[in-house]
Amino acid sequence: MIPSERSSVTVRLRYPLGLGIPQALPDQATAQTQAASLSVPLERWAGIDLLRILAVVGIIWFHTEGAPYRQIGYAGLPVFLLIFFSLVTKRGCPTTTADFLKRRWHRLLKPWLFWSAVYGLCRLVRAAHAMDLSSLGGILSIETMLTGTCIHLWYLPYAFASGFLVYVLNRRISRINSISAVAGATLIGVLVLAACTVGMSRHVLMEPLPQWEFGLAAIPLGFAVGKCMTIPSRQVQGLLLLMVSGTTLAGCAILSSLGFTGLAVPYGLAMALVCLAYGWQAKANGLIAALASLTFGIYLIHPLVIHGSKLLITPGQSHAAFIALTAGISGLITLGLMRTPLRRFV
Repeated sequence: MIPSERSSVTVRLRYPLGLGIPQALPDQATAQTQAASLSVPLERWAGIDLLRILAVVGIIWFHTEGAPYRQIGYAGLPVFLLIFFSLVTKRGCPTTTADFLKRRWHRLLKPWLFWSAVYGLCRLVRAAHAMDLSSLGGILSIETMLTGTCIHLWYLPYAFASGFLVYVLNRRISRINSISAVAGATLIGVLVLAACTVGMSRHVLMEPLPQWEFGLAAIPLGFAVGKCMTIPSRQVQGLLLLMVSGTTLAGCAILSSLGFTGLAVPYGLAMALVCLAYGWQAKANGLIAALASLTFGIYLIHPLVIHGSKLLITPGQSHAAFIALTAGISGLITLGLMRTPLRRFV
């Protein structure tokens, strides 16, 4: 989560949207201890890396005007949420609360402040060009204080607050049997998903409340997935992941049959993919790992690139080409920023 000073040994595992763990270790013994603390072999992370790439492409897909089946692409957001909460849970509580908050501050809130300034500047320039002084008031609104100057940045402060909630909960119930915790969290997650699905179809809330409501079910469901991965037996892990995904899919199927598809479709697809990625015994792939390291930056940058891409190709000409162009340009910009002092913000 926090890029730190280089030393004799550096271990860098990057995860998007607050999942990154760049950390310099003082010696080989410490590095071995850190590696041993991971309950999942490193080769199993290839599935998660691949899923992160698909998820960020899905989010660009969802943000592409007129693209067909955009609701399927929106599954990328709960994928990120479920991975984030599962990793917070799976890693347990190896550090103090102060260390946890410090790392999340550097990985989530600092980028949020930086990109809020960038998007805020863009809004100021656009308002000045259009001589639209009324839009400037929105920059200082309560909504901006909660989400940032671009609505897609809502994820970062939300992940900071809810990630801390999961961290505290994990500490409180550490003595509870993991299987019981998985079953309980899964049931709560499905019930929350049902309540939020029905609620979002019946009321209109001020932003970012709809976004928060969308992400609420991912907290217990991600916790359930993370608890699955703390169990040493891979066979038991697989069975529990199957139970979590099966229960969630059953709940989503019931909601869809009742006409409530807003959350059911993206969550059902996301849960199936996340559980499959954790259970998939995939070999490490250098190219996939390198591309996955760009996904946080792509998520943060892609709205700006979408506006620029429209100058080269309109979404209506070819949605697939527009999505690929946006993802490619966003990735190249991220790669460039990673080679500068601004890498801490991507």
